[in-house]
Amino acid sequence: MRIGIIDAGMAGLSYAQALRHQDHNAIVFDKSRGPGGRMSTRCIDTPLGDVAFDQGAQGLDGARA
Repeated sequence: MRIGIIDAGMAGLSYAQALRHQDHNAIVFDKSRGPGGRMSTRCIDTPLGDVAFDQGAQGLDGARA
């Protein structure tokens, strides 16, 4: 079965992996340049050069910061 997942964050990627372990064809879509959601690394241009930083998750247990 082909399944489309909209969200390349932690939940979307985990769901895609679980589906692939069950022999489904999971395709992940996201508006960002790369996967990871809040767990990804962001890059910005500054007058002094490029800067990369981890955005980090607000919480892994569902609590809001």
